[in-house]
Order: sequence, then structure tokens, then C-alpha cells
Amino acid sequence: MRRRDFLRLGMAGGAGLFGARNARAVGRVLHDPPPSPRTTPFVQALPVPPLLTTVDPFNAECTPPPQSDPTRLRFYRVIAEERLVRLHPELPLTRVWGYRDANTPRGQYPFLPGPTFIGRSQEPIVVRHVNELPADHVGFGEPSSTVHFHGGHVEARSDGFPEDIDGFEAVVMRPGESHDYCYPLLDPGFSTGEPDVTDRPSTLWYHDHLLDFTGANVYRGLSGFFLYFDELDTGSEFAGLRLPSGEFDVALVLQDRRLDRNGQLVYDGLTDHNGFLGDKYLVNGVIQPFLDVKRRKYRFRLLNGSNARFLGISLTDRDDRVLPYDLIATEGGLLAAPARGQKLSLLSPAQREEIVIDFAQFPEGARVYLMNRLEQEDGRGPRGTFEDPELVRHGTRLLEFRVGPTVDDPSRVPDVLRPFEAIAQSVIDGARRRTFEFERRHGGWVINGEGVDLDRPIARVPRNEPEVWKLKNGGGGWWHPIHIHVEFMHVLKRDGKRANRVEERDGMAKRDVITLGPNSEVEVFFLFRDFPGPFVFHCHTLEHEDAFMMARFDIV
Repeated sequence: MRRRDFLRLGMAGGAGLFGARNARAVGRVLHDPPPSPRTTPFVQALPVPPLLTTVDPFNAECTPPPQSDPTRLRFYRVIAEERLVRLHPELPLTRVWGYRDANTPRGQYPFLPGPTFIGRSQEPIVVRHVNELPADHVGFGEPSSTVHFHGGHVEARSDGFPEDIDGFEAVVMRPGESHDYCYPLLDPGFSTGEPDVTDRPSTLWYHDHLLDFTGANVYRGLSGFFLYFDELDTGSEFAGLRLPSGEFDVALVLQDRRLDRNGQLVYDGLTDHNGFLGDKYLVNGVIQPFLDVKRRKYRFRLLNGSNARFLGISLTDRDDRVLPYDLIATEGGLLAAPARGQKLSLLSPAQREEIVIDFAQFPEGARVYLMNRLEQEDGRGPRGTFEDPELVRHGTRLLEFRVGPTVDDPSRVPDVLRPFEAIAQSVIDGARRRTFEFERRHGGWVINGEGVDLDRPIARVPRNEPEVWKLKNGGGGWWHPIHIHVEFMHVLKRDGKRANRVEERDGMAKRDVITLGPNSEVEVFFLFRDFPGPFVFHCHTLEHEDAFMMARFDIV
């Protein structure tokens, strides 16, 4: 009997069986864990994980599509391992799981997030992920692994499918095994000779995606950044858009964690599958760090890497007054134009937004902060609605900026970023329509009344034909961030009306995670191109995903 069948049987028979099965994986059941040890904020500098480095070419199990340029192919090797890291100077070392560059010797990678990929348009990548997690590990999590390239446009075998299934095997790595992933970094539509250069990403990430255990494995640390550049977003302040770059382009993964008195991770998401919340805020793997900045513009790539916590991020001063910034991108890539004067980034788990802060507006010696202004007591989600979330003035400061001296600043935020057209009404009218409802049933989470069954697709989607999906929240006051793999989505309507938030308005922004607030529904447009095969969509509150809120769809 497979894990998911045992879990489903446990759900049908009551929470006792479900809890008993997972208690063995956790080691102990902690329905009401004590608070984490106290720590002093802003006493450690923000760490920036290093860039991943190439390895010599190897004979890979996959090859990029023939449209790729083989002369630009690069190879990488990434190792998943258990290691000790320091989350705060006042705590002992914490045992985590994480990714390491194979060129970095064992024991010499001190970061919680994995190394950062740098991808460039039309430059294909092959990466060999090697599973060196301990088979006899202690505590929660499952040392098998499959790696999802979140936001990537890739073939099914390289997408991080959650389980081995008939006809689609050897995607799950057990300890001691490896798997090769091909990331062509070609524009969607390349296979039909109609590549869409406006569908390029910006900030992506990679993370574990193992069926039933994604929440536990990601919580233990299996995630990292993937940044994408091209001739427009060049990574240089002297070419293309000239956005802040280099040391002034900073990726920030925001996460919550809970620790025991010995500084070790506490996780109860395998028995309490409503959504696990921590009480410590980590930025790039450390608790409430600081960053020394110059009086100039910086680009910050915000990723909500939490399992279940929603974030409302604002820039504030010492008196908690909210300050403006420019929003330039979501997880769907650069906006058509910057949204200037923004004061809140509402991020559900797995969502990304990129902001530009000009520290020249502050005097040298000033202190400003990234603050979370959403309160959340459990996995149900924050108070309020998606359109009108309930915010607090005095929230939790996650990161302190310490403003230094003035320096030359050749960067800019131009009035046009990556323009694209809204979907024509004639195309929408001719699209195939589907409805998927996300709700709670019998103590588990389901889509259209059914829990995950990866042997059977919930839909067969014709390739290169327009689709409009209605994503519907089944109620109960729960929030659900819905992630559909392999393509970006255009938001057409929210609750029957044109989306009014700039960060999801069609013609302005695209997304790969859609937030469903309580009782809400959203219509999104897709065109699934290039890659046939099985893919999945699911709630990205990871405990909901692990408790069945996932479905397979096949592109045919």
C-alpha cells in the first residue's frame, strides 16, 4: 500500500489513524508546541547565498529540445544533504536539510537556502540533483526527494513530478540516487515557431516536491533561488533596462520557523494539516537580520517561502510609518510598467514580488524596515479579504536597513518594463472552460470533491489551445494559494469583476500562484505550449497540498 492510500484510509477512519501514522515520522506529536527561545533582532548581517558554479559536462539522462543552442549549454551538480547552520548568534547550531553546490566541500556550506542559479535566455541548463540525505534520519521529513523548478517552462520529467507513476518512473530520488533535470530556458511557444518573448520569468525558485512530504522537506530547508536574465533585464546597470544589479540586486526568501529550547526545528504539519506556522521570522535563513545599504536604488526580490503564513510586507521607518516603493515584477516576470508609490506587497506562500527602494530619500544613519503587517493565528489565513486584508500598524520587523553614505547610482526604473497585451475577448470567448473547486472535506483537502490521485488526470488539456479555468474557493473562511505548473496565468476576473489590484491585472502582470481569499473565485487564462505529459496543480499552503489538495492534469 502506497503512502497516499494509507493516508486516505486514515482520513476515512478518523484523525487517530492519520495522526498515528505521521507521529512515527515526526518522532513526537506537538499539537501545541511551546514558543521559540527569545532572540535579539538585528544583531547579525543578512547572508546572501552564493551563486551556483558550473561543472564539467557529463552524460545526462535528458537533453534540451533541438531548438536549444548546444554551444551555450551549461552543467551543474547540486547535492541535497543534512547539515548544521546558525540561525541566530544566541542559538546553538540547527540541524537542517539543504542544497549545496557540488563544488563546495562538504561541511563548508553554512547557509540554509541553497545556492542561487543564474539563468539566461536561450542558454540551456542541465543540473544533476544528488540525494545525500540520511536514510536513517531522526525527526520529521522523508529523505526521498524530487525537485520542482517553480515558475519554469520545462518538460514533465524535469518539473519535479511528486511521485513515480506507471509510465513515468524514476523521478523520485531515494538516498544515494540522482536525477538529471533539463531547463532549456526557451520562450513558451518555441516548438511551433511562435515564441513569446513577453512570457519570460524573472525570479524563480527550486524546492522539494515529494508527495505527502513537501511541507516537511521544504520546512527543513530544501529550497533555493533561480534568477533569470535576458537582453532586456540584463543584470547590468549600463545596458537594457538598467535596473539595480550586482550587489544592489538582492534576493530575499522570507520564512517562519519554530524552534525548541535547543535551537532545533519544531514541525507539526504532518499531524495538524491545517497549515503550520512558526513564531520566528527568517530572511535568507537567519532570524531578523540587518543589511547595510548605500544611499542609492536597490532591487529586492521578495519570496514568501513559508509553508502556510501569508505576508503583508511594507517599508516602514522607525516610527512604523509606511513608505512608498516601486513594484516592478511578480512571479510572472516583469510588469508591463512599474507600479510606483506602492505601500504593500501581499504575498501568499510561494508568491514573489520585486520592489525597488531608493535609499537616497533617507539621510545617512537612518534605519528603515521591511515589516509584516498581517496577523495570522492559524493555517486558515489572515483576517479580512484579498481585496481588503486587515493590517496592523505595528507589525513584525523582518529586516533592518542601515543607511550608509551616498554613492554614484547609474541604475533607473524606466516607465516601460516588459509590455504585453491583454488577452483578446474573442480568444477568451472561444476558450475551453473548466472549473476547479478547492474545499475541505472529511478532515482533508480536496479539488472537485476528490483528493490527490496521481495515477489519474483530472483533466486532459490540448496543447496550444486556449483555456479559461475558474478557480473557486469552496468556503469555510480558508485561504488557498493555487499554483499551476508549467505556464503563467493571466487573471481575467476576480469574483466576476475585472481584477483591480495592479499586480494581477491582465495586460499589466502575470502570476503562477493565485490567492483565493475566503469564498472567492478567480478566472484565469492559459495557453499550455510545447511540453506534453503529466503535470500538477495544487494549493501552496504546503500542509493542504500534502493532505490531498493536488491534482494531475495531462497536456496532450
